[in-house]
Amino acid sequence: MNNKSFPRKADVVVVGAGPGGSMLAYHLAKAGLDVVLLDKAKFPRGKTCGGGVNVRTQKLIPFDFSPVVEETITGISFTCRFEEPFIRHSPGPLMFTVRREHFDEFLARRAEEAGARFFDQTPFLSLEEKDDFGEVNTAAGLCSAAYVVGADGSQSAVARRTGLMQDPAYMLAVHSEAPTSMVPDWKPDLIHLDWGSVKRSYAYMFPRKYFLSLGAGGIDLPAARIKNYQRAFLATRAQKEGILSVSAAGFMIPLRKKRCPIEKGRCILIGDAAGLADPFSGEGIFSAVRSAQIAASVLQEAVKNRWDSLKPYQESIDREMMPELECSRLFRELFNLRPFHYHRKIASQDRWWNAMAKIMRGEKTFLDVKKKLGPVGSLLARMAR
Repeated sequence: MNNKSFPRKADVVVVGAGPGGSMLAYHLAKAGLDVVLLDKAKFPRGKTCGGGVNVRTQKLIPFDFSPVVEETITGISFTCRFEEPFIRHSPGPLMFTVRREHFDEFLARRAEEAGARFFDQTPFLSLEEKDDFGEVNTAAGLCSAAYVVGADGSQSAVARRTGLMQDPAYMLAVHSEAPTSMVPDWKPDLIHLDWGSVKRSYAYMFPRKYFLSLGAGGIDLPAARIKNYQRAFLATRAQKEGILSVSAAGFMIPLRKKRCPIEKGRCILIGDAAGLADPFSGEGIFSAVRSAQIAASVLQEAVKNRWDSLKPYQESIDREMMPELECSRLFRELFNLRPFHYHRKIASQDRWWNAMAKIMRGEKTFLDVKKKLGPVGSLLARMAR
């Protein structure tokens, strides 16, 4: 347990010290606000995750995190239904792989250095909203805060206690780690993706220094289907029978539905707690960091002007993030209509690959692609609904 004295008052309490919570605490502390950052786990702590941080996320983080980068990815190896393999390369980085226990610890400590008060091993228990503050009950005691943020991930206790994010859609994922020695053809600068094998799903292999992250995820599918897909993927990547005995962990990624509340009075949700992961890939670190930026801007104004509601935050998310996430969902559905067709387009036509690479680097969005298609894009969107 922390040796620091637990505070009884703060401008903002942030529950959850993942990338979103830590970056929000960092921005608020830099702006001079009194912010308390809580997490139920002892840091550093492990996290079931592929561990990929794409370049568009890197551009949002205002400091160098290279000390915790394990590999720099400049290309992708593709298969469709385990067939028709090809490799595409980028002239620069597409993403970086990290171990989440190191990456999350690094961000939390940067928030602490900026002035946030960080308390790990401090579970959030409940929230009671008063007239002009929220009373946060934790395992370390009570803290009164003008505003409270749930950044506590896909199984958000803050969302449950406040009744926010009810009835989301879910992407189910299964994840394993295996020693690099089990997969003879892995490359430190390549990730591998298989798609089309199971509708609305894909499998991945991300390289790290000593281990490989291997997993599969999909939406609206039974758990057994995803588990079987992941095992089949493992078998195609390895030449050693032991790969199938590697333990696997399952987790769910909530996906926010249109107009689902993520704000209530003095409390808001960000990142996975708000269901803001990308519907095509399930990637959530970018949305966590981006929603933290938006929340930081709103909260600074709220503290300055003593707002009694954080509705501008949800309005900003609906305006600045949800159109892109909805467009990502439409492209996911479109891809699943003809997976081999689009697989071959990426293999044979540079403009298709370049569009994908630019999205990963933050140089283009799904909305940009849809707009460039003009009337055809609108027609395809209707087909995918």
